[in-house]
Amino acid sequence: MIQNNQDSREQYEEWHINYNKNIVNKDELKLMTWHKTVLDILLKDNITGKKMLEVGCGNGDFSNYLSLHHKAAITGVDFSNESIKIANQKKEHFNTITALFDVADAEKLPFEKEEFDIVISCECLEHVPHPQKMIDELYRVVKKGGQVILTTENYSNAYAYYIAFTKLTGKKFDSGSSVQPIEHFFVFWRIVKKFKKAGFKKVQTYSKQYVLLLVPGKAPDTFTIKETQSKFLRFLLKPFGRRYTYLAIK
Repeated sequence: MIQNNQDSREQYEEWHINYNKNIVNKDELKLMTWHKTVLDILLKDNITGKKMLEVGCGNGDFSNYLSLHHKAAITGVDFSNESIKIANQKKEHFNTITALFDVADAEKLPFEKEEFDIVISCECLEHVPHPQKMIDELYRVVKKGGQVILTTENYSNAYAYYIAFTKLTGKKFDSGSSVQPIEHFFVFWRIVKKFKKAGFKKVQTYSKQYVLLLVPGKAPDTFTIKETQSKFLRFLLKPFGRRYTYLAIK
């Protein structure tokens, strides 16, 4: 596992360049499943006038979307110069004047204490060298009473078999977006513990997609329950969630 942040930055710069080669459309804002989950939480309240930060914004799609459609005053930061360049190109194309983008380290954010009302981070925590340092930084920059909404992978489900398989065979783990320089394997209760350790008073967890079984030769979502309206089933299936969203209150 990479522990040096400069090494991480260099390797993630290369990863972003390779990843973006064939997928980037600068005239498109693409929302992923996790963005929609975060959006469901965000829009329970009026975010107009709230000062927001997105940590690990990637190509800036979500921050630009929030600026374009909800007039959010949002700053997006990412490790990668390549991603921030694309985020700014999308900002110019969509004229998202309330969005700002800059390169920054999630473990050492260049912002004042309690500067933001809401902090968002999607699918970033599992790819930083020291996850607790990142969560500590999210706590530092969010205002008292403010929200941190974070999504990350969870492996208390059938994907644990895939992790074991890669370790036994020496293959590199690919969670779906190609092999990454850093990949932590979280279970949801450990992430809750990290939030509490940072000082957050309240942590709520959400999950929708439940992975029950992986079969060689079958697509990973073959034996997956993607969503259920039954509260009882959601309670029973929650530990098997593929991806978790955390709402932490300072």
